Amino acid sequence: MKKVFLSYSRHNAEVVTKLIHDLRAAGIDIWYDQTLTGGQRWWDNILENIANCDVFILALSPESWQSEACKSELQYVSKLGKTILPVLISDGININLLPAPLNQIQITDCRRGDSESVLSLIKSVYSASAAPPLPDPLPAPPPVPVSYLSTLKERIDSREPMTSQNQITLLFEIQEELRAGRSPVEIRELLVELKRRDDLLAKIATQVDVALNSLEQNVSMQQPDATMSKVSLVAEHMFCPKCGRQAAKGQKFCPNCGTMLAEQDGEIAQGSGKKTRKFICPPKQTSTVIGDVKGWLDSEGFDSQQMKTENGGELLQIKKRGGWRDFVGMATSLNIVFHQSGDTLTVQIGSGKWVDKAAVGTVSLFILWPLAITAGFGAWEQMKMPEKIFDYIGSRLHSK
Repeated sequence: MKKVFLSYSRHNAEVVTKLIHDLRAAGIDIWYDQTLTGGQRWWDNILENIANCDVFILALSPESWQSEACKSELQYVSKLGKTILPVLISDGININLLPAPLNQIQITDCRRGDSESVLSLIKSVYSASAAPPLPDPLPAPPPVPVSYLSTLKERIDSREPMTSQNQITLLFEIQEELRAGRSPVEIRELLVELKRRDDLLAKIATQVDVALNSLEQNVSMQQPDATMSKVSLVAEHMFCPKCGRQAAKGQKFCPNCGTMLAEQDGEIAQGSGKKTRKFICPPKQTSTVIGDVKGWLDSEGFDSQQMKTENGGELLQIKKRGGWRDFVGMATSLNIVFHQSGDTLTVQIGSGKWVDKAAVGTVSLFILWPLAITAGFGAWEQMKMPEKIFDYIGSRLHSK
């Protein structure tokens, strides 16, 4: 059986997931990056699977074409002499302007996702010539791609003092990224983090507020009326979980500190007291992942309990054993919510009250994320527990 490596952008995860299902239904052994995180181990794992594959499929889209990771993967597989199958999955790519080696290869158009185009791709995979022996020695591996946004985040998080000029330059570069088409959600997170710096000048903070308000207006203009109505049904008033300031009904961001007050789907309040990350994970693997997380946390000295949530997710509550509990309060726990949708596993981590499992069958989201517990989440962040948990989940999915 031919081994297939799929290169894609995380922005196209929904389209790619359907393509993966179709290829696997045809009996094709396909490997793809199963998490949306990075790092040296992540990159080494990708290069190893490229070296071991027979066919390399590139899911072509404007996002993947601009992705440093996808570019590096393509360059590396070209040096290995593997069969490359470009697959067009969205508009915005001029195939006549593609460079070598893509301009020498027949491109399969799967933008419509119809059975005919998928069947054509399946035939191409099965008819591809056998992979040649790997060159000896192997070509030098490309370095770990570092996204530009990550670089900006590192500069914002740096503990080094930031001069007035550096602050102005950083804000300008963030705004340029937005104009270049970066996700407003990512840009908002950067702006909020920038505003939290202790050395941020008042004049820069004012400009950050202007940028956050502009994002607020753009999101509101793009939000359909039905969703706005849904937000109104959740609560008459919203309160910022970071600074406690009351916001107008339906407002997306705190007018005081810029923290997000509600997710884009309008179903649940979210502020600085929660973190979310998405992983590509087959549904049958989810229970194993949750069990692994629970076992790992137990070995790290945490008590845990697992329950269902009202939206069909799985809740894993943890609290530290021993005297450390007094630091954040006996009733404060770290809540880890797992929600599966297709091949996407959304993991949301925040603080809340420790729920009496014996008294609660299905946990309500309003019980799960009380706004009064954000101080407790800060203590969990000091332990770096949210990121440690995300990294562990990513490592388990990498190894499957």
